[in-house]
Amino acid sequence: MVKVRPIVRRVAVAALLLSAGCSALLGLDDLTDLPAAPTTEAGADAGVDAPDGAPGKSTKVDVLLVVDDSSSMGDKSRLLASSLDPLLREIATAGDVHLGVITSSLGGIELCAKGRPSSRAHLVRTGADGGTLPSAASGFLTYDATKGVDAFIAEAKSVVVSVEQSGCGVEAPLESAYRFLVQPDPWNELGPPIGLGNSPYLGIDQAVLAERRAFLRPDSLVVVVMITDEDDASLDPGSVRGQGVAFAQLSFPGSTTQRPNGGTTAPRPTQVCATNPASPDCTSCGFGLTCDAADAGCLKIKNDPGCTGDGGPHYGATEDDLNVRFFDMKRRFGVDPLYPVRRYVTGLTEATVPKREEEHFRALPNGGAEYSDEYAGLPSCTNPLFAANLPQSDAEELCALTRGPRRSDQVVFALITGAPQSLLDDPSNPAWDQLVGVDPEKFDASTQDPHMRPSIAPRPSLAGPSPVRGDNGTDPAHGREYDTNGQDLQFACTFALDPVRVCDFGDPSCDCADPTKNPPLCTATLGEQARAKAYPGIRPLRVAKGLGDRAIVGSICPPPRKTYTDTMTRLAELLRPKLR
Repeated sequence: MVKVRPIVRRVAVAALLLSAGCSALLGLDDLTDLPAAPTTEAGADAGVDAPDGAPGKSTKVDVLLVVDDSSSMGDKSRLLASSLDPLLREIATAGDVHLGVITSSLGGIELCAKGRPSSRAHLVRTGADGGTLPSAASGFLTYDATKGVDAFIAEAKSVVVSVEQSGCGVEAPLESAYRFLVQPDPWNELGPPIGLGNSPYLGIDQAVLAERRAFLRPDSLVVVVMITDEDDASLDPGSVRGQGVAFAQLSFPGSTTQRPNGGTTAPRPTQVCATNPASPDCTSCGFGLTCDAADAGCLKIKNDPGCTGDGGPHYGATEDDLNVRFFDMKRRFGVDPLYPVRRYVTGLTEATVPKREEEHFRALPNGGAEYSDEYAGLPSCTNPLFAANLPQSDAEELCALTRGPRRSDQVVFALITGAPQSLLDDPSNPAWDQLVGVDPEKFDASTQDPHMRPSIAPRPSLAGPSPVRGDNGTDPAHGREYDTNGQDLQFACTFALDPVRVCDFGDPSCDCADPTKNPPLCTATLGEQARAKAYPGIRPLRVAKGLGDRAIVGSICPPPRKTYTDTMTRLAELLRPKLR
């Protein structure tokens, strides 16, 4: 059982105020409680990456497939299933293999609560027919040499195909993987955005703990395979001083600007955000609604041109569609409620990680710690991925685990996501500056390929929209841009569907049934879809870049009449020297 410590202490109101002179984004009362600085738990070997020694070889392999199950992923998950042979035949040579599947539908937020399953990173047990697959009843598949590798491959394909595309549209594949493999104390529920000094986390997910313990061996080679056709939107519940969950609500608290399709819009950013999101003056106009007008920083926000224009501090009724909310958020909202990419690089690399209540604490030179508005990730717990002993439930120790034998080079990441194939032609040297920009942490996208720039509006350097249905353009990566009506992003790449899909009208996974939209995916006949789409997968790509030679990347848009077999073959080749 995790020992509970007081997490709040009373401080002066002035100490709570942001540099802008305010703390409440959502119209909440002024907040006067700040989390207390934590103490490091005994047993957490802070800062140690892995035991010394030569890279080891593995006789055990644990494979985790992280499959985006949002709308439009059905065709891609089937392609993944049909591409698994090279990988599974290679790892079967180790003899002792676990294979589990989780989805990107993390849940816990209002936007995922209605009509969309939330798997919370629990292992998928179903087969292609929708029923429980007997061989996956425990949550994962185990390679049985007496049944042979072909049977193992068939079972794996069946589980992957069962994922389909009915999950949440706020995809969180990075956090799903982190939650299953790394998070010492995974939440059971997320509370409402209740503000600074109050935990948004409720309970411990016992299922994740039990499944992790059964699936993950301390001395195995761990292979994470992630497939997603959109960017990651892993929400940090502790962001924006505990109010970040508001961005995943249908109605933004404090806003009265109604969308045509329901709910209310989020606050705008201050003017400087459009050109310099890294500026200290880039913040949310929402802070100006509740701050102390006697404070100079508060007045600066209240009088900012970005907050005082037509429509006031909140976006207009058609300017904040929920389908496109979670991209370029610092520039577009003045705050970024998503977990930083470094959380996931660290989680797949370092021996210590933060417990959830300490994600917004940073270490001080004197050995203490202080609260941070931004995610700091104070490492105080042994990373379960690098632990020798894992808890079955929260009745056992969750944080001070014994360090296990796994090295960071025994954790491999493979990503299939939205990117033009031309940027990935050299498997050993992806065009990183063109994929993610020269310095995404500082918002420098000057080198980024235009196909990889998330945008609602048509991107000027690419072929423009066409009014002709069936004219899908000639750009080799994505055809052309299109008029999204403010409800979609432009694509990074597209690929041909074989056969052409005949859509059911009203099916949200179909892109060609709406006569008011003409994306570069359709035939001349309304309701026929000839191509599949993918958006720029910036955040997962940045994780892959951060992991260096432990990661491989493939485009989710394969060449004509091909699958993802080439990517799976490259992954098998990367793993071969690590197996025995």
